[in-house]
Amino acid sequence: MATPGATIADRITDLIGAEYATIPSLSYKDLINAAFNEVADMVSEDLLLKYSSAPTAVTSASGVSIEDKKILKVIRVDADSGGIERECSPLERVAFSTATDSNSIYKATVFSPVYRLDSMNAATTVVIYPDCNNSGQEGNIFYFSYATDSTDLTTITADSLNTSHFLPSNLIYAIALKSSINILSAYISNQVQDEEDMELLGMVTQQKQVLEAQFQSEITRFMDESGKPGSE
Repeated sequence: MATPGATIADRITDLIGAEYATIPSLSYKDLINAAFNEVADMVSEDLLLKYSSAPTAVTSASGVSIEDKKILKVIRVDADSGGIERECSPLERVAFSTATDSNSIYKATVFSPVYRLDSMNAATTVVIYPDCNNSGQEGNIFYFSYATDSTDLTTITADSLNTSHFLPSNLIYAIALKSSINILSAYISNQVQDEEDMELLGMVTQQKQVLEAQFQSEITRFMDESGKPGSE
């Protein structure tokens, strides 16, 4: 059984055995990354914000890239000295343009800042208005970073899940379960296409169903009584 310091790979081995690591082209790493991202999207943004890394500072009118990131909160300080942090409201492109119009009754102010996603650049950026500066009226973007193709999560532990990937340590079991489910789904798909041993396929399918039930039970711990993602 996995110990408190066990890696995600160790935990998956405990659940479905070590053969998963023989999947061609190391695609199991993509399946683990997908599980990580899926679990992150299932918990509340409040929980992600609680464990988030230091925000990205915005000190000019230039946008800040948020590629492969989930925006949790955007704020702006309303004065150069002794300012108060104000939460920025998200707007779509046309409404944002109206909010920058000095002749519009909907013009945004330092007390009611706004932001939009600018997708006309090579990478999508967050643009804040009124413009931020480096004299005190700084903006901050809180975010969660998704696992990407270059991410290898196989060696993460409960501790590094918290310190390096900014999720609560006790979420690692849910990630291990979802990873195992993803891997078994890929295995079943491959077996069906190759028309392999149907008895073995049935056993794997049953194992996947058991893990799915365990996953639902585990992820429920991170939801409030209304059934919505909570703040474990």
